[in-house]
Amino acid sequence: MWRSVLLREFPDHNIRSLEGLPGSLSPHSLALSPSEGTVLIAPGRSLHYVLDTPLVDVIGVSCQLQLKHPGRTVSSSLRILRLGDEFDLSLEPLTSFKALVRVRVHRAWHDIGQLANPSTHFAELRFDWHTSGKTYLRVDGRLVGYHDALSRGSRLTIEDVAFGSPASIPTAPDPRYQLGEFFIRALSRRGHWGRRRATAVRRP
Repeated sequence: MWRSVLLREFPDHNIRSLEGLPGSLSPHSLALSPSEGTVLIAPGRSLHYVLDTPLVDVIGVSCQLQLKHPGRTVSSSLRILRLGDEFDLSLEPLTSFKALVRVRVHRAWHDIGQLANPSTHFAELRFDWHTSGKTYLRVDGRLVGYHDALSRGSRLTIEDVAFGSPASIPTAPDPRYQLGEFFIRALSRRGHWGRRRATAVRRP
């Protein structure tokens, strides 16, 4: 059964307004844009959520997120989302007005589609992968990428969810972006899931 790992569906001015499986926000999860009620992902200031109990035997991942990049171009590699050590979703430089969407599932990297640089409005990215290998990328509801054999037969382990790069230092020239509503869902062969935690996600 598909279950929500982490989601933020009603943005407000409280970064702790999240729902998810039992876990906690890391100390670096501090960035917020009060004027827009969005999470600002910046150098050294990511949104990092650590699960109390890692998810094992994950055979499907589904995520949707709203993001806005302030610059006209994506000039360097920009990590958007990481799930444990076996899943990455990032943007790579392509042209003056478009970025390449790159994904890693287990050990396989694939350039799965393109994104018009969302510098003036939020773009909605939807990514779906299943262990059958079928993989889809949608931007604002439109299918822009597909793969029929990406990491076929793989099973993932998800220990945490991270937007941005927690290891980046504040003075590094890394890019930044705004994160709006999002959800992360996973499909596991295991039948047991922890109870979902609502609203007040605890922090260390």
